[in-house]
This record gives sequence, C-alpha cells and structure tokens, in this order.
Amino acid sequence: MHTFTVDYSKDRPDPRTWVNRGYFAHSLPRLIPLCQLFGHKPVVDGYDSNYGTRDRARWVACDRCGVRPEPQGVLDADTWQLGQPYTGPFNPGQPMSPTVRKQLAARGHDAGIRQPGAWPARPEGAIGCQLVIGRSPTLGFGFKVGNAGSEHVLSAHIGLGPLGALYVHTECFGTFLQRRLNPTGFHSRVVDLSFHHGRVWWSLWARRNEHRAKDPRWMSGNANINPAHYLLGPRTNTVLDRTEKTPATVHLLDGTQHAVTVRMEKWQQCRPRGRRKTFWAVDWDCPTGIPIRNHAWKGYETYGGHFPAPDGLTDADGWAEEAARLVAESCMRSRDRYGYRAPAA
Repeated sequence: MHTFTVDYSKDRPDPRTWVNRGYFAHSLPRLIPLCQLFGHKPVVDGYDSNYGTRDRARWVACDRCGVRPEPQGVLDADTWQLGQPYTGPFNPGQPMSPTVRKQLAARGHDAGIRQPGAWPARPEGAIGCQLVIGRSPTLGFGFKVGNAGSEHVLSAHIGLGPLGALYVHTECFGTFLQRRLNPTGFHSRVVDLSFHHGRVWWSLWARRNEHRAKDPRWMSGNANINPAHYLLGPRTNTVLDRTEKTPATVHLLDGTQHAVTVRMEKWQQCRPRGRRKTFWAVDWDCPTGIPIRNHAWKGYETYGGHFPAPDGLTDADGWAEEAARLVAESCMRSRDRYGYRAPAA
C-alpha cells in the first residue's frame, strides 16, 4: 500500500480557505469474496462506435469484479457480442512480453496470442479524497457512476459553501455496482443537486457534462429559488449609456506594458416592482492578451473583462488612465490566484 497527500492550497492560495488537501491510498487489495470463492465470471467486454463506423473492440472481463485477464485478449467483434458469457479458451502461460505479442499480432500471427491470459492473483485499487475547510466553490451534493472506461469508478461530493467541501473517489473499487448500473458505453451518469446564483440545479441520472435535446426535461434543469424573483419580478440589466472606446496602456508590476481599449458603461438594474439601481462599469479589451496563468490547454491569457467602476471615476479627467490602472490590479490579482510565473527570458 502506498499513501501520499497533496496540498492544493499552494496552487490556489485563499486566506478564507484554511485546509485544501488531497489524501490518496494506492495499491490497496480488493475484497472480491464471490470471485475468490467461486472463481471469476468471464464475459465479453468492449465497445462499439457511436459514429456509424466499424470501430469496435472486444476483450474479456469478470462480470462481477470487473478484473481483466493479463492480457485481456483480442476477440473478433463479429463473433462475440457485448455482455455475452465468454466460453472460449484462455492461454494463461504466455511466456512472451506484451511488446512481442503486439508485434506478432501486427504481422497476423495468432498462436494463442490473442486469447485472454491468466487472471491477476492480487487485484488492487485506489481511494482518494479532497478535504476543504473554509470557503469552497460548491454548495450541494451528488455522486457519479463511471462508465466502462472511467478512471474513477465511483465518486461523490458534498459542498457546504463557506464551511468547506469533501470529494471522494475510487479506482477499481465499486466495479460490481458500476457494471450493474452503467455497464456499456462511455458516458458516466451523475445524480447531483447544487445551489448557486439564486437557483437550484439538478441532474437525475444524466450524462456527465453532456445534454441532448431528446433527454426528458426531468433529467436535468434548474429553477429560480430567490423569493425576490416571485415577489418583485425578474431582474433585468440594461445599458443606458456608454462612452466611445479609448486607448490606454496597462502597466504591470513586472515591467510589461499592454495596449488596451477602455470605455465606461452606464447600467440600470431593476425589477418590475422594486427599486432601480444605476451604476457605471468599466469594459476593457486587449486584442493581444495579458498572461495571467500557466496552463497547457486552458490557455494563459485574458483578452478583456468587465467590472463595476468606483464612484467618481466618470467625472475624472484622466478616467482612461485610472481605468487602465484598475485593469492592472485585476490582472495582478488573477496572477496571484493562479500562481503565475513569468516565462524565462
């Protein structure tokens, strides 16, 4: 067994979050008493393409615990159907390495190399969790049942907003439940309930991070739970006036300069039966982008933004320069949040 922890607060420091740490335990022995008593229950596993092609694959897995032989085997997709009990031969005594086996298979040689091998003697799994004490971005709870290719078979979370949150997941553990509830396909299923922006959001056995037009309305959706919405009516935001775009220069603490355009916008926020609130906001744009974080695929630049303006900014003669200074402060706060490191010269 191997255990370790990760301090996530180093990547995203927040004075209102006291603890943000992950705990992991790997190489844990799996308890599979039915398979240990009666042996594994081999079935045909694999996938079919969802895009009308003949991209298909078949291999062998245990229908109870999800363990695969080593190697898992390469079966003919035209002969074996998904979920069908596997009654074919095993070849547990393959002396060749996986590299040699792949090379022979690429040359069309069989000689048993495509047959499933022996079952692993000691199946293992892993468990992980993340504990947040203090401010957390979530308020709600939910759980996920993974798909046939999920790294995390089961996962769950509970978020308490300003009090903290807890996230847990399993690797390999819970495969019996996953194969009963979500045995085929590569879409994880979630049951989730969360609260944010004055609304309640729900997902009931919905595909994770995906919505289809043919899904029933009860499967996922949201509803307004703000009492003011029903007593005073829906809130609207309207732009009453705006200035022309004015060029300015943002000076950051690292000595870099970025050309931007800024303008002031006058907004009105109101409800049909409530008071009207009028305020000014700064809208800015930077075509070349201002780097604020180091990330490979999420990008590391921001190209614009919008934030409320301080009182009296619109009356100042040099409002454009003052707006550029506020943009610089906003970018520096983002850099501190993401732990930005300037690239080496």
